[in-house]
Amino acid sequence: MILEIIVAEPLQNNVYLLVEEKSSEAAVIDPAMGSDAVLAKLSELNIQLQYIINTHGHFDHTADNAPLQKATGAKISIHREDAYRLEQDSREALSYMPIIPPKSKADILLQEGDELKLGEVAIKVLHTPGHTEGSSCFHLESDNTIFTGDTLFAGTCGRTDFIGGDPSKMVESLSRLSTLPRDMKVYPGHGLPTTIGEERWIGNKSMIKALVGVV
Repeated sequence: MILEIIVAEPLQNNVYLLVEEKSSEAAVIDPAMGSDAVLAKLSELNIQLQYIINTHGHFDHTADNAPLQKATGAKISIHREDAYRLEQDSREALSYMPIIPPKSKADILLQEGDELKLGEVAIKVLHTPGHTEGSSCFHLESDNTIFTGDTLFAGTCGRTDFIGGDPSKMVESLSRLSTLPRDMKVYPGHGLPTTIGEERWIGNKSMIKALVGVV
């Protein structure tokens, strides 16, 4: 699997382009405002985008869903509990973004245990609510890799005080991730990569509760 990482302004979102070499099939995880860079890379590699995968429905991660889909025909995929966010008028984005992101619509409604296939590689859905209702991580067992969106960052986790956030669910989601192999590579929605082993704190519920404010 080829992994290309693009950091998109203005909120330094990590945009992940996955390419399965044997089939030349590709997926992008959280296009943010990185569609131009993604399209340039697709052209350079001469590959077709199959999926636009959203870890959750916040506008900074989904802003270029619509233009990227228009340019490639790729199917938009998101957990069913966050799909409603894609069609909302994201006027709150004006506080952070230079434009109002266009609305998009999910073609594939995901849930726990679903798999998206890139050639022979399976991308498995882990439903990890807490940051939003439908926040999900995407696990590539074949590559010992997980993409965690705004659930897990290096040294911390996503906020739980937005609409749809739930500190108690975040505790359970992070505790679940702690059971994955320690050497598993973690690619978050913002910031630097890490590993499950480096984030030992997620195996301590008391530490997680203190971080997210659960009494």
